[in-house]
Amino acid sequence: MNEFLNFEKVKLIGRGAYGEVQLLCCAFQDVHHLYMVMEFMPGGDLVTLTINYDIPEKWARFYTAEVVMALDTIHSMGFIHRDVKPDNMLLDQHGHLKLADFGTCMRMDSTGMVNCETAVGTPDYISPEVLQSQGGDGYYGRECDWWSVGVFIYEMFVGETPFYAESLIGTYGKIMNHQNALSFPDDVDMSKDAKDLICSFLTDRFVRLGRTGVDEIKRHPFFRNDQWTFDNIRDTVAPVVPELHSDIDTSNFDDIEAEKGDAETFSPPKAFVGNQLPFIGFTYFKENQYEHIAGLFLLTVFMIHHQMNSRQKVEASLRQLERERALLQHQSAESLRKAEMESDRKRSLENELNVLRDQLEDLKKRNQQSQISNEEKMQLQRQLEETNAVLQAEKEAAARMKKCQAEAQKQAQSLEVSLGEVQDKYNQLENCKLEQEKQLRGLQAELEEERRNRSLGAETISDLQGSLSGLEKELKEMKSTLSKIQTEKKELQGKLNNLEKEKNNQEIDLTFKLKSLQQSLEQEEAEHKATKAKLADKNKVYQSIEEAKSEALKEMENTLQEERSSKLLVEEKLLQLQKAHSMLDCDYKRAAHKLEELKMQKKKSSEEVMQLTSRLEEEIHKLSLSQSELKMQKQQVSVLGSSEKLLKQEVNQLLEMKLSLEKQNQELRREKQEADGQLKELKDQLEAEQYFTTLYKTQTRELKDECDERNKLIKELQQQLAAYNEESRDSLAAQLESSLTKADSEQLARSIAEEQYSLLEKEKIMKELEINDMMARHKQELNEKEATISSLEESNRTLTVDVANLASEKEELNNKLKELQQGEEEARQMNSLKVSFERQLQSERTLKIQAVNKLAEVMNRRESVRGGARGIDTEVHRKEKENRKLQLELKAERQKFNSTMMKYQKDLTDMQAVMAEENNMRLELQMALDSKDSDIEQLRCQLTSLSVHSLDTTSIGSGNDVELGDGYPDSRLEGWISFPTKNTKRYGWDKKYVVVSSKKILFYNNEQDREQSNPFMTLDIDKLFHVRPVTQTDVYRADAREIPRIFQILYANEGESKRNEEVAVEPATHERPNYISHKGHEFILTLYHFPSNCDVCTRPLWNVFKPPPALECRRCHTKCHKDHMEKNKESIEPCWVSYDSSTAKELLLLTNSKEEQQRWISHLRKRIPRKNPTLSPPAAQSSPQEFASMFPPKVSPRSSPRNSPQLSSHRNAIKIQATKTQQTSGKSRWEFYLF
Repeated sequence: MNEFLNFEKVKLIGRGAYGEVQLLCCAFQDVHHLYMVMEFMPGGDLVTLTINYDIPEKWARFYTAEVVMALDTIHSMGFIHRDVKPDNMLLDQHGHLKLADFGTCMRMDSTGMVNCETAVGTPDYISPEVLQSQGGDGYYGRECDWWSVGVFIYEMFVGETPFYAESLIGTYGKIMNHQNALSFPDDVDMSKDAKDLICSFLTDRFVRLGRTGVDEIKRHPFFRNDQWTFDNIRDTVAPVVPELHSDIDTSNFDDIEAEKGDAETFSPPKAFVGNQLPFIGFTYFKENQYEHIAGLFLLTVFMIHHQMNSRQKVEASLRQLERERALLQHQSAESLRKAEMESDRKRSLENELNVLRDQLEDLKKRNQQSQISNEEKMQLQRQLEETNAVLQAEKEAAARMKKCQAEAQKQAQSLEVSLGEVQDKYNQLENCKLEQEKQLRGLQAELEEERRNRSLGAETISDLQGSLSGLEKELKEMKSTLSKIQTEKKELQGKLNNLEKEKNNQEIDLTFKLKSLQQSLEQEEAEHKATKAKLADKNKVYQSIEEAKSEALKEMENTLQEERSSKLLVEEKLLQLQKAHSMLDCDYKRAAHKLEELKMQKKKSSEEVMQLTSRLEEEIHKLSLSQSELKMQKQQVSVLGSSEKLLKQEVNQLLEMKLSLEKQNQELRREKQEADGQLKELKDQLEAEQYFTTLYKTQTRELKDECDERNKLIKELQQQLAAYNEESRDSLAAQLESSLTKADSEQLARSIAEEQYSLLEKEKIMKELEINDMMARHKQELNEKEATISSLEESNRTLTVDVANLASEKEELNNKLKELQQGEEEARQMNSLKVSFERQLQSERTLKIQAVNKLAEVMNRRESVRGGARGIDTEVHRKEKENRKLQLELKAERQKFNSTMMKYQKDLTDMQAVMAEENNMRLELQMALDSKDSDIEQLRCQLTSLSVHSLDTTSIGSGNDVELGDGYPDSRLEGWISFPTKNTKRYGWDKKYVVVSSKKILFYNNEQDREQSNPFMTLDIDKLFHVRPVTQTDVYRADAREIPRIFQILYANEGESKRNEEVAVEPATHERPNYISHKGHEFILTLYHFPSNCDVCTRPLWNVFKPPPALECRRCHTKCHKDHMEKNKESIEPCWVSYDSSTAKELLLLTNSKEEQQRWISHLRKRIPRKNPTLSPPAAQSSPQEFASMFPPKVSPRSSPRNSPQLSSHRNAIKIQATKTQQTSGKSRWEFYLF
């Protein structure tokens, strides 16, 4: 049954968060691991979504609802997830959320609870009950997942987890104290319902929302909206739908860096363990997993092929259209010219026809009159028929020309439309090209400006070096002013001390009590030493007993190993027998089932024979169809291959086009100079062409005039012919023929001249277009030159403005110095006023006390008079009058006192504001002075080295010069170091320039601040406590590769000077947990799952699954086994750190290399002042047993692969985890999950 449960769990892991879909594609194994190939989620995880977007409440509601539904399905399967976090929430192609990473899942028992002795999960998302499970109380239920959901909601709104801290101890301390640690920032917009939901999740497990079921979570008012419900949420559109370019698009995931990690350090066990026995023969492949993709693939291939063909066709049609457009333009011009010629010819022919008809009528009349011979008639009739035929042919040609002209016009219109579209595309491309050219010019201008700025910077450096001597004088003056300010500060502090004398009197009483307690402590220490001496004698006897014990234990271990090996062999045989038995049972059941099926089939076989024959025919038909489809698919594959090649060729062509365009850009710039010369030549040519066109026009006019004159002559000749027709018909016919031939020759000459004229006009138009293009290019180049000139002028102006600003800043600094001096004088005056006011206040207080005493005396007298003698009414009335007067006086005095107090309070607040401003100014001046001191120190070192070099000229002297020229490396060190920036997931680093002088550590933002002596923070070297390298447990958020380069500085609050606008460094420990005090150490009980060794015995102090109990000093970070504290206390060295942890701060720094880290640590350790270790106060002392019972151990559970140094740092890496669970039968077994 156990083996079956293993396989069932693997199958459930492949189950999606929604529905019953099997998402496990395949699984396989090797010697070390079991692999599972899961469904690909191209949308990435929620971590990248929160980095890329500021998530509003609407989005948070949607994703929280989907997480709640996912956890409900896992809980309904009988499992608890135990590692709910944004890294394990993946998005599919539609933007919907699915929960992943079931490596930490655990099966619930019948009561819905889990029993586990190890704390599992990611530190920031782990619940308090899971944290407390390390001590053996690991009995919790599904409510631990709802805690993680509350942390996830808070992180979506705020941007970081609610219990964020730099160290593991700080994070776990806040989780255990969640009632006080949970707070909501004021600058984050969050509704009351969202806050209520978070608070109801992040509370005690017995009151936590979701403990009774998921329905109470779904009923919460936070989930009320008009767009979706829990039933139809999967059908709604997600807030962010990922943009995917293909089915294998991984742009929504972070790039995985190649990790150069060490090999596994786990040594193989000598004896057979049997860890892989539950997974023998486990291999799984999902059948036909790519069949549903084949149809989509073919469709996409067909669509791509279709688009490629259409694109090629469009490009070819575009080219053809451009060619046809050019041809049609030419043809339309020619057809217009021919139409004009034909119309002229038609008119002339019609005129001739009319003339001939007139002549014919005349001839007929004359024939009737003079009876012309038949031969002449026949000739005239032939001529008439010929002219009629010519006329009809001319008419048909004119009709054809008209049709051609109409078709040409239609084609021209369609081409003009397509030409307009092409021109729009062309204009868009040209605009893109122009924008790129503008960007290029802007970049070139910026490059030139930067070069000029560099040259100007070099000049300013030389000027600043000249002004260094002047600054040294100003430094001396500043020192004098600082000394004056400090004296005044001392005077003010003296006055404040006088005011606080009353407070000190009370403190004296407390110190008296403290001394008595210290005396009792010394007595206890004396007794402790006596007990130590007794223990030393007992230890000798104890060692001999332990040696005997160790020998007996070894013998027992040998026998145990033999028994284990035999037990393992028996278990192997048992497993084999069980498998064989299960296989035989399965075979028996299958055989019985087959028998029944065969009987049924025998009955139905006779009925199904006919059906099978018909199906056979259908199958044959389908087979033929499938074969044809296969051929088609093969053809499509070949087409796709060719299209892929074409696409690659197009890409290469585009790259070549890009290079050619860049070359053309360069050539255009070169041709710019040639264009000016060509412009002049073209202008000359234009003038010549214009001259020639005028000549041609005059020639055509002359030819037209000649034609008109000849037509007139023809008409005159015809009249003469009519007149002299009777006399000489033969001569007239000859003259007519000669005139007709002349007219034809003249028409031919005229047509030739018109053709020449049209050709010249075409050439003129082409040249005009070329000239216009050249003019446009010339104008563009002129505009570009003007733009560059204007940018240069602007840069010149900005430089002059910068120079003026620098001068004004210098004047402002001088004015500030004067204002400071005036402020000091005003402060002195205010101090004198303060003293006078204090005197008045004391006098008023004395008067008030006297008035109160008088009133008390009067009241006492009144009571005595009432008790003694009631009969004296007159005295009573008098006393009452006096009492009323005194009360009125008291009220007046109180009003005066209140008014004076208000005045004094206002004066005090004003004084405090002035003092705060002065303190800020003093801090800035002090920091500037410290940086100047370090510069002066460096210059002095250089001067001494130069003097030594000038005195000693031998080779030995040159060697000493090299040592001294380094600027006294024992006292000075400088370089670039990175500061941590706050990030919930991992450290980000910001580079700063650090200088270590003999007295100070100076921090600069950049080299410019270094040159201007403007540090943002300074640390006194006298106030340093400790410098040390860090481990993975100290900075678990940092990358494992960065840890050898990180070191930590511990220093006092007093030694820090910082500008107000800079972010403050977080203190080392805000909370003060209970600890064990020994030899100045403050030991905290903890467990190590990361590699670390004991500082006392150098044995391993860690284990992945069951680490030994360990102690770590929170002051010096010494690590040791808990046994050393209980058995051998003297082996632990005393703590070398002497400071109060409440007044200390820590600073993490990252260097460029490990050698550089060691150099910085060794240099700073030399500069730290040596002090004797101080013991912690007695109130914090406690034994290890009391401490373990009072405070649960601070566990460092295995976090996600992103935070673990043993596994890969990226999110999608394979994760191995082993957890030991207790079965109901009492046997323990190991469950391995691998993704």
